[in-house]
Amino acid sequence: MELGNITGIGLPQDVEQDQRFFDINVDGIDNSFGDMLSEAIQGVDTNIKASEASIQNFVSGKSDNIADVMVSMQKAQLSFQMMVEVRNKVIETYQEISRMQV
Repeated sequence: MELGNITGIGLPQDVEQDQRFFDINVDGIDNSFGDMLSEAIQGVDTNIKASEASIQNFVSGKSDNIADVMVSMQKAQLSFQMMVEVRNKVIETYQEISRMQV
């Protein structure tokens, strides 16, 4: 069996390609991926600092609501864990891309 005349599947000639389906533009958003990561890291830092402040307020007697302290601690912990997992995924993706043969 001879396979010499096999060609790839192409688009029909009478179909117009609309470029807007291939470009991803979100109106009103000018942030890059780096800006988004920077803002996320700042958000985690803000959560950690707020948690530390609520702990200090509780320890010093300025606040007596242990529930708010625990909620802020859990919020800070979860946001930090999420940041670490995102970092791990980014590193894993980078390593996977670097292993690809060009």
